[in-house]
Amino acid sequence: MQYSIWMNSKDQNKDEWKRDFTKLQRAGISNIFLSGKIEDLENALKYAADFNLQIHAWIFTMICNDENIINQHPDWFTVNGLGERSHENPQYVEYYKWLCPTHPEVHEYLREQVKKLCKIPELTGIHLDYIRYCDVILPIGLQSNYNLVQTKEEPQFDYCYCEQCRSAFKQKYGVDPVDLPDQSKNQSWLQFRYDSITNIVNILTEIIHQHNKKATAAVFPVSMQKNVRQEWHKWKLEAVYPMLYHSCYDEDLEWIGKEIRKGKQLLKSTELHCGLYIPAIESNKLMQAIEIAINNNANGISFFDFNAMKDEHWKILQSKVARC
Repeated sequence: MQYSIWMNSKDQNKDEWKRDFTKLQRAGISNIFLSGKIEDLENALKYAADFNLQIHAWIFTMICNDENIINQHPDWFTVNGLGERSHENPQYVEYYKWLCPTHPEVHEYLREQVKKLCKIPELTGIHLDYIRYCDVILPIGLQSNYNLVQTKEEPQFDYCYCEQCRSAFKQKYGVDPVDLPDQSKNQSWLQFRYDSITNIVNILTEIIHQHNKKATAAVFPVSMQKNVRQEWHKWKLEAVYPMLYHSCYDEDLEWIGKEIRKGKQLLKSTELHCGLYIPAIESNKLMQAIEIAINNNANGISFFDFNAMKDEHWKILQSKVARC
């Protein structure tokens, strides 16, 4: 069983990295999905090997808050059913500024970003996050946070209707998606968006594999695939990490096992590692959550995230390592 953790890099010195890496090693965690600037990743990598830690660059793939990109390439951003670009009117949260996965210039931009990371020799792999569309319907447990009750797809949350997407869809199916009588029920329009995300994943995965690195992704549960347009069982990855954050769905811990089983049934050779949401798991429940993942044949477990882990959580993991 492999244990991983999501972690934000920061301007840390040698002693600080060694302190954090010692904590991870004692807890039996061997994989880190580390976000941040290239120089921060390179700094962390200087010390990771001493602790037998593998670091993957954790990237927010389709999210872009770079002001230079926004100013120079506003046409790269998704358009909702009301004709609003996501960088001008982001839904739910301010940083939800989504790149369009159909746009060829977006493909090239993402290729270059991934190539830069792949040139870091000590990096184990690239971990793709936010590799999807904006949630057309939020998880039920989160809707009240935004004073929403979402029971069906609504145009302000439905992406993407940019010129690139409309033209590509019309060329393939002979109709502009804006002219469909009910976009939410049109299977071809849904599949077009599934395929747009799958295509960009496989473009990036090919680059990652050319550099002999691992390609992995943080994904939504099987029950939420349609709401974010992810058919992740078709992606050419070493592993997927479904974010089985039970509290977001008003579910109990047993729901995690059900979602693992659903995911394992869809996958062939790709591994499935269970993502656990630490803020919703009291330390006295952490071992139960781990055992549910193990008993349902998850290939590993990842914890979100390093900063959410309390002393009690670390003690639980350390005690498990000591018993193994």
